[in-house]
Amino acid sequence: MAKATKILVVDDSRPQVTLIEGVLKREGYELYTAYDGKEGLAKAREIKPDLIILDIMMPEMNGYEVSYRLHNDPDTAKIAILMLTAKGDLEGDVAKNYQFASRVKDRLLGFDVGAVDFLTKPVSGKDLAHRVKALLWAGGIF
Repeated sequence: MAKATKILVVDDSRPQVTLIEGVLKREGYELYTAYDGKEGLAKAREIKPDLIILDIMMPEMNGYEVSYRLHNDPDTAKIAILMLTAKGDLEGDVAKNYQFASRVKDRLLGFDVGAVDFLTKPVSGKDLAHRVKALLWAGGIF
């Protein structure tokens, strides 16, 4: 029997976590959850997931800090991190929310601290499932 693919979802929004869980459990992944950065960091070190879906704006420790710490720890450095957040949206009216340059900066910072991909909320379940599958395939998980 093949080993189940483990995914850790770290997001302080319980409705968002429930949505992600529903989408990815249907795909057959083994899901774990954490609701703030500190808890996410601890669970990542404990379960060593194949992929982490990580929000940026969270209490205790933000996603950038979590990603940085994981990326710089030899035990967790190879875990793929997908940042899923409301920050960094490159679509839509540039005048809304904050400036385009700031959104690009948010994405670049995510990559600098170890993320391998970046999705902005809201994201459709279909897009999330495809992106997760592509990242796992690229990482040799499938």
